[in-house]
Amino acid sequence: MWNDAIPDRTAQQAMKRKAILRAAAMVFTRQGSHGATLEDVAISLGVSKAALYRYVLNKNELVLACQEEALDIADKALTQGEKEGLNALDKIRIGLTNYLIEMIAELGVPALILEDNALHGAEAEQTYEKRDAYEMRMRRLVRDGIADGSIVATEPKIAVFMLLGSIHWVSKWYRPEGNWTPEMVAHAIVEIATRALDARPAPTLTTRLEDIARPAQAPLSYLKEDHAL
Repeated sequence: MWNDAIPDRTAQQAMKRKAILRAAAMVFTRQGSHGATLEDVAISLGVSKAALYRYVLNKNELVLACQEEALDIADKALTQGEKEGLNALDKIRIGLTNYLIEMIAELGVPALILEDNALHGAEAEQTYEKRDAYEMRMRRLVRDGIADGSIVATEPKIAVFMLLGSIHWVSKWYRPEGNWTPEMVAHAIVEIATRALDARPAPTLTTRLEDIARPAQAPLSYLKEDHAL
């Protein structure tokens, strides 16, 4: 009926879920997950808090869903980097660049910043384990880079903290409605951050973000799939 011109109920639910997560990620990043409320998320969506309760039980569930989405994006972006990179540093660059681009596309923020103890319950422990596993993969890539000669000798843990800190700080100033596209920001930030680790750093960096027309790697189309809450 209607030749699929109107999304079915499942598709509508998925679209609403994505809108909720996007609004929540922006609110939690800008106001802090401790200070923000479900009412703040509802206001940003232009709906009542009662309407929001049809999709989430409480704020903790919403914070958890946002964090899971962010980790899923990071994990898949790094997997693509591992598959396509020519060396360990290249893998890191591809992974972080696509992470930034996809986070902005999916959640509207470059990274989801949560305060300590923002998550609660057994599911939170699983989320923290996934976060730690991602960081361990990054450290392993740094060690691989030192071994293959693409990365200078350094402490992998500190190197990963520096890289992720650079990525996460973008959330403090980036606005999707501004003049810089996600591709511009992602390539520039990752280029600058990873240069500190590069065993053969380029003599110059990109000086005009406008020269970055599109991402160097194909978009992660498989990240566009929706999952039910």
